[in-house]
Amino acid sequence: MLVNRNMENLILSQEYYIESKNTSLKKLYCHQLLGAMLVIVGIFAFYLMIALISFNPSDPSWSKTAWHGPIVNRAGEAGAWCADTLFFIFGLPAYAIPPIILFFFWNIFFQHKQRDYIDFFALSLSLIGSLTLLLTSCGLVALNIDNLFYYFPSGGVIGNLLKNAVLSWFNGISATLALLCIWASGFTLFTSWSWLSIAEKIGSIVLCFLDFISNHRRLDDEYDHHSNIDKNGDPLSPDDSNNALYNPL
Repeated sequence: MLVNRNMENLILSQEYYIESKNTSLKKLYCHQLLGAMLVIVGIFAFYLMIALISFNPSDPSWSKTAWHGPIVNRAGEAGAWCADTLFFIFGLPAYAIPPIILFFFWNIFFQHKQRDYIDFFALSLSLIGSLTLLLTSCGLVALNIDNLFYYFPSGGVIGNLLKNAVLSWFNGISATLALLCIWASGFTLFTSWSWLSIAEKIGSIVLCFLDFISNHRRLDDEYDHHSNIDKNGDPLSPDDSNNALYNPL
């Protein structure tokens, strides 16, 4: 009986070791896969940002029927097509698409690194927040910025649709405030940062800066006070105080 029990314990310990080893290897492979995906997404976001920054209206795109001359866009013909499409749909907020993509996938990688699993509910909220952030940015740009961006609308097609929909219910200022409230909610969902914590951090930074200035002024006043007093504690004349500054010994 004792031998059988020892054999059962040994088999169970081996099974537990194999299972734990397989689980750790699976987590390691998943983490490495997410790291590789993050690198690929980072390269793609960098390429997309180059295409957006170096956009030129004379480059070939789906919105043109013909073009002449070499391609100016640093990302090539594919980058010119992507930039033209994004600017047509989103307008100026298209510049925020590469950082949003990179931040979203970085959140997935960092979450798996901390918890060893992916919270799909939190990721779905982050995805909803990113879409809300982008769409409301298009609406805000369309409401408050004139169409001065090449031949595209400032907020793109989506911005014009939101602008027309919101202005049918509110006036200009009310529509801006409503979109700002939705934008703030989308920012919280996307970044998981509370506006109260952001206000507290900003307040602490301002207080630290004010303390630094007050302490610096106090040290300057103490230095000026000690520089105008001699060794016996008597006040110095202006000529003596200048000599003391240049010859402190």
